[in-house]
Amino acid sequence: MFVPMLKLRILASMALLIALLGTGASSQVRALAASIPASQPPPRTSESVGDIVADLEEFIPTHMDQEGIPGVAVALIRDGKVVWADGFGVANTITGEPVTADTVFEVASISKVVTAYTALRLVEQGLLSLDQPIVTYQSEPWLPTSEYREQITLRQLASHSSGLSDRQLPLDRSIRFRPGSDFLYSGVGALCIQNVIEQVTGQPLDVVANAIVFEPLGMASSGFVNSPEMMPRMANGHMNYRTPVLAFAVPFVPIFIACSLIGLLILRFRSGMWRPTWKMVMGTCLLAGSLTVLGLWLVLGTDLPNLVLLIAAVGVVFALALAVMDLVGRLLFARLPDALQGGKAQSLLRITWVGLGVLVLLWLAGMITGPLPAALSPQPSAIGSLRTSATDLATFLVEVAQPQHLNAELAVQVRTPQVSAGRNMSWGLGTGIQHSEHGDALWQNGQTPGFRSLMVIYPEQQIGVVVLTNSDHGFPLACEVAQRALGGSAISAIVAWLE
Repeated sequence: MFVPMLKLRILASMALLIALLGTGASSQVRALAASIPASQPPPRTSESVGDIVADLEEFIPTHMDQEGIPGVAVALIRDGKVVWADGFGVANTITGEPVTADTVFEVASISKVVTAYTALRLVEQGLLSLDQPIVTYQSEPWLPTSEYREQITLRQLASHSSGLSDRQLPLDRSIRFRPGSDFLYSGVGALCIQNVIEQVTGQPLDVVANAIVFEPLGMASSGFVNSPEMMPRMANGHMNYRTPVLAFAVPFVPIFIACSLIGLLILRFRSGMWRPTWKMVMGTCLLAGSLTVLGLWLVLGTDLPNLVLLIAAVGVVFALALAVMDLVGRLLFARLPDALQGGKAQSLLRITWVGLGVLVLLWLAGMITGPLPAALSPQPSAIGSLRTSATDLATFLVEVAQPQHLNAELAVQVRTPQVSAGRNMSWGLGTGIQHSEHGDALWQNGQTPGFRSLMVIYPEQQIGVVVLTNSDHGFPLACEVAQRALGGSAISAIVAWLE
């Protein structure tokens, strides 16, 4: 019974971690929405590339310093071409390695767009169909039996209208509504596309994408898994260290309590005593810490191994710092008057001291923002394992807006609205589509621990921008840079929709 309960506690802690990350992101979006004027100038199509680049080169470093963003990479699209790309700041605040246009970032949910496009390339080759039920291509059905499973198509999966949800911890494959009848942003739907691709081709997503997307487009700095060539150019994500401390502490505390109770029962059974020894307490701490890290690895190790490593490292440092504070407390209490030595008084003092130590350490952790370990991606994931550079992603974005590797019919459908997402927003075959008086804009943002990214393009005006940041609070700056680069109303509308 202990193992299922342990799993539930770990899942609960992961829910808290996601809530912590999500709450921070939501507050950033709300603040950004309040700061962007409702009325925006028209797209900057009449200004020269040189003027826009000069403006960005002045704007970006200043605002990076103001907002505490370590590194930014930007690529600008004009006339359907990548005309400028550059990097600012550092890839790692410890090593000081500079960001360049070819520095590789994690781009999280932008992976979904690349996965959808990979599937469209298979449609082009006749291996898949947009409107044939996906079960036709699956020798082993990926979705559970339901009244709607036989109706889901690739078109619905790519446009987030399949009825599948975005719930991934634990993975929820249930179908919420009749496929094609509504919009629901779905990471589970992207995983379903990945499964279809892999079953049809007999190869992992990364191999397929390399062969029919990255290589044809010349995206040498892109991959769903890390290559040895890519790793030296990887940027480290950066985040506030209070989050990994809490992510470790939340599951550790109930696991420690459970292990302590079990240990006390064993102690009572073997010796008739209830008072644990110092060695027993330390052993219980080590056991609880090990189980915490193991649980985190089982839940997050496949998709976010670098985050698990950071949580483990920060947890160990936090525990050691707390142990040092406890030792200092013991030395101080030894100097107290005899009336306060021993008994309930000293126990209360020690508990108060440890509690104060926890609060102080949490406060100190909240004052520190630093890098995550180098990102690992041993398994491809359609929902977030893509690593790419600003230059590569801009090249891909040009292809999405004006496809050269798809037939004319598919090329049109890529940016044709498939389902309404509300508030002047719809979804095409992979990207969001923002509708305004300035024309349609295709877009997608990315959010993962330590990284925030945004790509936007106006297909008709053939102007676009890619902004990649290596900070967990980099989204506001990404939006500000994109607004500065493009003009128009797409960015403010996207921010309002995300809010």
